[in-house]
Amino acid sequence: MRTDLETVQNELNNWWHFGPQDKMLTSAKALKENHPPLPDTDDLERYWTDVDFILQRTMQVIDHSDYYGVSVPFHYVDFSAVAMPCALGGRIEYVNKDTIWSHPVCSDLEEILELKLTEENVAYKAQIEAMRRSVKRAKNHHYVSPWSLGGILDTISGLYGAENLLMDLILRPDLVKKVVNYLTALWLEEFRHITELIGTSGNQGHVCGWVGIWAPGTTFPIQEDFAYMISPDMFKEFCLPSIRQMIEAMDYPLFHLDGQGMLPHLDMLLEIEELKAIQWQPGAGKERLDQWYPVIQKILAAGKSCQVFAEAAEIDDLERNVGHQGMLAILRNAN
Repeated sequence: MRTDLETVQNELNNWWHFGPQDKMLTSAKALKENHPPLPDTDDLERYWTDVDFILQRTMQVIDHSDYYGVSVPFHYVDFSAVAMPCALGGRIEYVNKDTIWSHPVCSDLEEILELKLTEENVAYKAQIEAMRRSVKRAKNHHYVSPWSLGGILDTISGLYGAENLLMDLILRPDLVKKVVNYLTALWLEEFRHITELIGTSGNQGHVCGWVGIWAPGTTFPIQEDFAYMISPDMFKEFCLPSIRQMIEAMDYPLFHLDGQGMLPHLDMLLEIEELKAIQWQPGAGKERLDQWYPVIQKILAAGKSCQVFAEAAEIDDLERNVGHQGMLAILRNAN
């Protein structure tokens, strides 16, 4: 664990609480130039599910990386963005070393009400076993962050199909809400389970999912990427209740706002007092930050901290235009 961890924790504790800052916080990590070859395999199923391989590779990455700004060593137990539908039985396609797809397996929405998380499922077993074993190695070495529990409508889409879900939002809204409530309860139970597991590591605080931001208490990057396809009225009806429950279940909630299509829902999120931070991720091809200063300023004006991804060359201009209080930039392309 890095030697200046207490300073990092103090700065991030202040950021989560939207406290006064004398500079914009930055975070970056990079593999050392002369790092030894990392364990690798062309067998994609092994790459994603072999826990021995996953831990060996992850520990080498942690041990041979440099950490800058407020970054901390952490292990995000990765099963791509479709981790939850895969863990509930979605048909898995290992696309490459960055991506997995979940293909729908439910022909009717009601079938989702019968699904459970079980270690008989290869995706769930790989993730929870990797977490258990990583937690045992974590004290004074690294943090373990939760696997990707995902958004509720995202999960339904991965199990049932996006077009089918869009139709049922209109034709069978009561059934959609029943499934949303079922999956929200499952989400909350699993979040309690894994945060209790992480709490046994002996390390102080938690790390916010794949984002990697340390927090003084429980945290997670809440998302609902499917919502870019629905109206604010539908977002309020079908998404906001479960999002509020997730926010209430943790100490330091962050919302992953992904793409322009999510901006119509931003005002509703900013009205949630307990929501600590917004991550603004504009989407592929729209990453240049100077076109998004008004969005960032709006988040900050609501008293929410804001995390963005940035090139090093963008930092000075970003700070001149939006200030530094509440700002955290994670640097892209640190390697």
